[in-house]
Amino acid sequence: MNITKTTLAALLIIAALTSLAASLPADELRASQHRNDTYMPHTATAAGLPDRLSPGFTFSKNFYNVYGTPDLTASIAGDDEFDRDEEGTLTIDLVNRGVILGYESDQMPDNEREIALAKMELEYELQQVDAIGVKATLIAPEETPIDVKSGTQQIGSIRGARGARGTARFDIEIDEDAPAGTYPLILNMSYLYQKNAQVDLNNVYANGSFSGRMPEVNFRYDLLNQTQTLYVTVDKLADFEVINVSSDLRAGEDDRMLRITYQNTGEETATESVARISVTDPFSSTDDQAYLGTLVPGESKTATFVLDTDSDATIKPYGIDTEIRFKDAAGDLKVSDSMIATATIAPPIPASEKAKPYTLPVLLIVLLALVAIGVRYYLRNVAKDTPKARQPND
Repeated sequence: MNITKTTLAALLIIAALTSLAASLPADELRASQHRNDTYMPHTATAAGLPDRLSPGFTFSKNFYNVYGTPDLTASIAGDDEFDRDEEGTLTIDLVNRGVILGYESDQMPDNEREIALAKMELEYELQQVDAIGVKATLIAPEETPIDVKSGTQQIGSIRGARGARGTARFDIEIDEDAPAGTYPLILNMSYLYQKNAQVDLNNVYANGSFSGRMPEVNFRYDLLNQTQTLYVTVDKLADFEVINVSSDLRAGEDDRMLRITYQNTGEETATESVARISVTDPFSSTDDQAYLGTLVPGESKTATFVLDTDSDATIKPYGIDTEIRFKDAAGDLKVSDSMIATATIAPPIPASEKAKPYTLPVLLIVLLALVAIGVRYYLRNVAKDTPKARQPND
């Protein structure tokens, strides 16, 4: 009679523990049991990867074989389109779509204690689709004009059967010369999953009597690797280069011309384009913008700016910052990357050189003045003193 009561009490406790097993994840239970913390390499799987076993795991007492593994699906959350020479963060959602495909009995329980043991084992076995300790690494193939700045990301565990998810974030940079297009990025994921579970009642009963201790739960783990290709788009965009610069800038001279020729080297037409320069000493300007209008890909146009140059300016080449403000195909206002237009200041013109254009006109004026003075003198003096010719009738 006492044995029957003890057995009933033990079965009630096992039933309670079975309910607890349904809500307690295997990896959390493992963390709570010091003796099951360590995973020991044991055998090689079909993929050549070692199983990981709890120290107390045996292959002799297994009631169920469960079929199904985790299945992580990755997708880019948010913006997956970038401009060339842009830095951004790629947010990737990982969803565990793993499901239990089925299970079968490996061996039949022999008594009521083993029936309770088998039920508890099954509850743990159903956690086989949980991805444990997920790590994710994003790789850009060599031919891709994208640089992944972030290393491997630790995601943690992602439960299965309920579509649980995790998030990974990677910093990326698009090359400044990246052609527009769609480019692949490779996401490598690795994690452990519970391949088998085993519940042992040996420590629940001692010498045939209920000891009051919890059953010992041991796990067998395997490593899974998954790879998925994600795609990032580099948008079409108008882009510009300075292809020619000419000027007649001179030290100490005002209202001199600077001419800059721009070419649209991008893949998109730019409309309402306005070129502008940013000048500093020794230059100044009240005419630092020039309207270019529409530039289709490959087209070039020249902008003319009027500059004044300080008289004490050093005679050397100067880099003048310039950029183009324009509208893209969507009508959004854009500003190009800053460009450099190199212009050289010529030496000031000597005073003698400045006078040369005026020498001949001055001489002509002086000569004409002398001629005028001579004519006037002749008319007043010489012509006046000359006697008039007599008439024939006199």
